[in-house]
Amino acid sequence: MLSYSKSCLIGAMLETLAYGLYLSYFLQGMQIILSRRKRMGSPSIRLLLTSLVLFFLITMRMVLDNKAVVEAFTNDPITPHAADIYLENFGNGAMFRTGTYIALTIVADIFIVYRVYAIWAGDLIVSALPALLAIADIVSGALFIQAIRELAAGTSPDGKNAATHATVFYSFTLALNVICTLLIALRIYLTKRRLEGFTMVALLNVGTTMTILIESAAIYSVCLIAMIVPTVLGNNVQYCVLSLMPGIVGIAFSLIIVRIGSGLSPASSAGPVSELRFAGEKKSTQLDLSDLSTDEDGPRRHVALNIKNQSEQQSHSGASRSDMGYDSERTKNEHELDEMGV
Repeated sequence: MLSYSKSCLIGAMLETLAYGLYLSYFLQGMQIILSRRKRMGSPSIRLLLTSLVLFFLITMRMVLDNKAVVEAFTNDPITPHAADIYLENFGNGAMFRTGTYIALTIVADIFIVYRVYAIWAGDLIVSALPALLAIADIVSGALFIQAIRELAAGTSPDGKNAATHATVFYSFTLALNVICTLLIALRIYLTKRRLEGFTMVALLNVGTTMTILIESAAIYSVCLIAMIVPTVLGNNVQYCVLSLMPGIVGIAFSLIIVRIGSGLSPASSAGPVSELRFAGEKKSTQLDLSDLSTDEDGPRRHVALNIKNQSEQQSHSGASRSDMGYDSERTKNEHELDEMGV
């Protein structure tokens, strides 16, 4: 069976690799967020703060894990099993590492609950179950830290009490993310159904947005399941996956921003008005999507979409890139980010 010290060593190596991948997505996401903030003002503030808090906690966890492993394997190289003795001497360091992971998980979970609230236009009934799961997540996380605190030096960290609290915390997190993803996907699907009567070249790419959401949630959910199974079985492989999880949380969070917002241009000055072209239309049309949009100031925002016929657009021989729909594509991505609470 894999020893606790070896599982921590392997976990630290995996965590560093995952952190490198997360860092690249984080930097791309920050570029997108800041470019939107220059044009749109306050709507990106919550996302910016959440991204920075997650970055701080994920970085802290990575540093603490690597510091603990280096000290464990170098402090006393002569004594047999010195690394296991060092790592199983639970104290403030172990609680701080565990607390950092729990904190970043709770931050990400609270933000996905906010996304549900935002995309459902402030519907409290729909948001009630995710909110209750988030509260249960916080409580179970506190009990998990308390269980780690009560472990005596030399006690197996996968003991019954700690393992039970860990399993409960992981399970609440898994349930919360699956339910929130399904609710967001349902809202996007209903939006798509409402727009099926229109033939558009550039409107909300709801199918792609739904795919991005499901794929990001699937990555996180699979990793959570991979951590829950060995935790229940009492296998130390759980600590390899546990060390990997902070990076996975950051990747899943930032991946949504990067993939949805990758069409944005820092130089773009597109506002909330988008010119969209319907096949066969003879004149411009206004489509109000006020009940489908959200922003930071409230659950609803009016988005006027000025729709023009394709032949009318092409009739201008000197049309610029903006006239040919490039600004429309950028605005579409901005609207999708707003729809996601992003």
